[in-house]
Amino acid sequence: MKVLVADDDALIRRLLMALLNKLGHEVEVAENGLVAWKALDTETPPALAILDWVMPGLDGVEICRKLRASPRKTRTYVLLLSAKAEKQEVIAGLDAGADDYLVKPFDPMSLLARLRVAQRIIAYQGELQQNIGEMEELLQRHNLLGEMFGKQSRLAEASGGNAGRSVSPNIAPDKRMPSVVSNERLSEIFAASFAAVGFGGAGVVTAETVTHAEGATFTAWAPLVFIKQGVWMDFLFEADDASAVAMFEFLLGRIPVSERELLDFLAETFNLICAAVKTALGESNLPALVPIISRSIRTDSLTVQPPASSSVTQHSVSLPDIRGSITVIRQLAPVLQKSLGSLHPFDILADNLPSPGDPKVSLLNQGVILSERYIEKLSAVARSAQVDIRVPVIPLSRLAEFFCLGRIRS
Repeated sequence: MKVLVADDDALIRRLLMALLNKLGHEVEVAENGLVAWKALDTETPPALAILDWVMPGLDGVEICRKLRASPRKTRTYVLLLSAKAEKQEVIAGLDAGADDYLVKPFDPMSLLARLRVAQRIIAYQGELQQNIGEMEELLQRHNLLGEMFGKQSRLAEASGGNAGRSVSPNIAPDKRMPSVVSNERLSEIFAASFAAVGFGGAGVVTAETVTHAEGATFTAWAPLVFIKQGVWMDFLFEADDASAVAMFEFLLGRIPVSERELLDFLAETFNLICAAVKTALGESNLPALVPIISRSIRTDSLTVQPPASSSVTQHSVSLPDIRGSITVIRQLAPVLQKSLGSLHPFDILADNLPSPGDPKVSLLNQGVILSERYIEKLSAVARSAQVDIRVPVIPLSRLAEFFCLGRIRS
């Protein structure tokens, strides 16, 4: 954690810096209030600021007031240090915007306790901010989805109900029940799924070789998991800037107002396409899970490579003014029976998890993405029932880890 220490007493600065460094924090020091304010008045301020009340330039209380008076995306936690010990002075410091108050000379153990409180609150604020960001993204995608459906409805009315109508792909069930769907059949399903979303007449063919999409600007990703067959499929749709904008304008009748809106549109469109793929495969006796909604990024941000053991194929997509490709990455995804201690957030539940007290009652259903809170609840159930719970899960693929976590965990 990045911590700012602001005090005009050099000895106090050295003591705090030594203690914080020992705890593994990144420490920045300031010898007066003006330097401290400059460090805090940035786009990425320190998460925690330990401020002396009395400093030259600006005192700690003035800095607190300035911090709280201006709206900020990141809120710095402020611990105010002062020799002022009167109750009214403590109240004045907290009223100015400090989160905590410690009287000099302070006991190191009291400071450590306050640091632990600060870390818990900062971690909670970070989690809350992440949740807010995810909710805002989902709201934006929901609004785009509503706009897409509204536009398709108007097109259908104008053409007597035949244009842009969302229908299930007209694919005959595959009676062979293949363990892995053939590339040719997958191309047919992709074409029908594009039509189901509104891109009727899309040509989709299986490429002879897998190549990097030249000039691709945007990449959308979505997964399908075939539990019975033990197969995970990652789908990557790549398109250049002109094709992505053309898709947006074709479905919504306007141009995107920002790159973020275009990325959200591509993610939601590909989510609908993959949902149609899932439906068609289900009709072919290949039931699949779609445990995670699609994500989209700029293509140059995609740095992860599929494992060498995976099978990779590619399908070219063509429409007037629109060119793209879908890369399909198949890999084995055996079900793992994990102990509670070896579970990871984003592990996918491979089957309904029965309650230890009543096997007819499911604690969690198949397809649930495990979170830290789910894992904590399962641990609490196991302790209460005094049993060892084994959880059948499928771990994320490397691409799923990249898109969901922003890094490769395994």
